[in-house]
Amino acid sequence: MAMTFNPFRKNSISVRLIAGAMLWLAVALAVTFLLLTGLFRNTVTKNFDAVQLDHVEELLSLTQLAPDGTPSLKRHPVDPRYVKLHSGWYWSISSGSIWHEQSRSLGKGRISEAPAAYATSGETTAYRVVGPGNIEIRVVSKTVTLPGTDRMATVLLAGPTSAIETAVEEFNGILLISLLVLGCGLLFAVAFQVHFGLGPLRSIQRALAEVRAGRAARLSGSLPLELEPLASELNALLNHNEQSIDRTRTQVGNLAHALKTPIAALKNAGEDIDGEQGDIVREQVSLMSESVNHHLARARVAGTAQVIGARTPVRPVVEGLQRTLMQIYASSRFEMNVDVAGNIAFRGERQDLEEMLGNLMENACKWGRQRITVRGTDNGDSLLIEVADDGPGIPPQNRRKVLGRGQRLDEATPGSGLGLPIVRDIAQLYGGVLDLAESSLGGVAARLHLPKV
Repeated sequence: MAMTFNPFRKNSISVRLIAGAMLWLAVALAVTFLLLTGLFRNTVTKNFDAVQLDHVEELLSLTQLAPDGTPSLKRHPVDPRYVKLHSGWYWSISSGSIWHEQSRSLGKGRISEAPAAYATSGETTAYRVVGPGNIEIRVVSKTVTLPGTDRMATVLLAGPTSAIETAVEEFNGILLISLLVLGCGLLFAVAFQVHFGLGPLRSIQRALAEVRAGRAARLSGSLPLELEPLASELNALLNHNEQSIDRTRTQVGNLAHALKTPIAALKNAGEDIDGEQGDIVREQVSLMSESVNHHLARARVAGTAQVIGARTPVRPVVEGLQRTLMQIYASSRFEMNVDVAGNIAFRGERQDLEEMLGNLMENACKWGRQRITVRGTDNGDSLLIEVADDGPGIPPQNRRKVLGRGQRLDEATPGSGLGLPIVRDIAQLYGGVLDLAESSLGGVAARLHLPKV
């Protein structure tokens, strides 16, 4: 049977391609997430510091000098965040030990200064510390020259780092969802691309199944440029296989023709010999003829059993044999019933099926009394063809014996004992089985299990 295409099998190309794409997407999306998160955090932090520096300018604009040259603030900034105690939003301005002002939100606390807070005019420093109320804050420190003087002052503006982290977390949540949706979409696109891209391989698989089933002689159809050489090589292989089988048949036929002439001469010579010696000669010539036919049949079937594309409907073969045998055994007055499904077909050569069924049906005609039945059904993975008669039957202990070459239970009945072994051998060469059982008619039921199309 043709193997069903399953993209999730082990060692599947589809699985490898999709797994590789998943790995690449996972790495790419993870790097993108980390990169965008870092860029966004940097941007938010810069904006945070820029806003704080704007408040530095506001504080400087509110600075005034007393008549004695002492600096002071006209008023405090009106932003309510700098009023609520321990809000995390603080400011302070100082000029050494001469002057110091700070926001009401600091209470009695102070903002820790950076080691390099006192530096040349215009330098800005940003850092993180834990401020009053045990709140982590980000401080922007700028050293300036007070307006109208040559005095240096340090301005500190602080805000809670939670303002930065909250914005970053919200962005990360939106970014993560967006990247997951993008990843799922890209993965779906990759799966579709793999399925679409491997479509021609499935077409070749179906074409090969058609050839193997006998419904087509060669691979055909439009294929991508990359697969045309493969199809050409497969068709060439089919041609070579067919030519090899034809040569085998010709050689077997020539051998049969070469052997039949001397055997026929020996047979004719044996007819002229009287007495016991003549009987022995005739018997041995007959056995020789049957043996030659047996081995020639095996040789021919061995070359054809695995022919790709061989297909034989069963019912026409059975009906043809039925007509022939009914004419040969017209005087026996038995009834032969055929019940073979019309849609079943043997995956093999017609002459091999005729050889097997011909032997079985002829044996039934020899041993049957009034009724013979031939049934053929689809048995799932194989065909089941049963030839049954109402004859004397075969004891269970002798059924294996009669399948041996040259074994006969009744020497009075004409025959060489090679019929059943030939059927068995041909069936085995096709991967089938022949077994014997008691039929519902009382005689023997010979059952053939053969590969089906």
